[in-house]
Amino acid sequence: MSKHIPNIITAVRILLLPLIYLFYLVDLVPYSKIIAITIYIVAAVTDFLDGHLARKHNVVSNVGKMLDPIADKMLYYTGLFLIVVSDILPLWACVIIYFINLIRDFAIDCLRMLAATKGTIMAANMFGKIKTTIAFIAVPWLMLLPCLPADLSWLLVLQIIGYVLIGLQTVCCLLSGLVYLIQNRKVLAS
Repeated sequence: MSKHIPNIITAVRILLLPLIYLFYLVDLVPYSKIIAITIYIVAAVTDFLDGHLARKHNVVSNVGKMLDPIADKMLYYTGLFLIVVSDILPLWACVIIYFINLIRDFAIDCLRMLAATKGTIMAANMFGKIKTTIAFIAVPWLMLLPCLPADLSWLLVLQIIGYVLIGLQTVCCLLSGLVYLIQNRKVLAS
């Protein structure tokens, strides 16, 4: 197996983003939103696939460790943006979610860059992986809500589940940020 396949899969995840926007925002064909959600889910699955292949075939690379979290964030923020413009969540909730995620991502990216200048590559921690997994479930779940009939008897239950999932993702986002800072405090101290 080529040592570059996991990184190529990560790059494909990034290349799928315009298709998600296009199909979700523009009714090109019947069921465009469903197609966009399907592409989003396929892209999310590639996150697990590239990491699995890299570890299984022992081709984990520093490029992959840096590129994978960037691709994850790009995919997550694509979905979150589509949720915002579709009025799926109240604006105040979107602002809080965006703020917490952006501050955490900015802080961790700065910490990663600082660590890289000292020859250290920071891999994702368990809370970060849980955060990403929940995000990749919550976002397409919420994106699906406008596709469902408004008179669906259990629509409110589906909305509440989506809200709980995105809230749980936000809590995990905070926890993963704190864990990163605690685990890598030596980078900040030196």
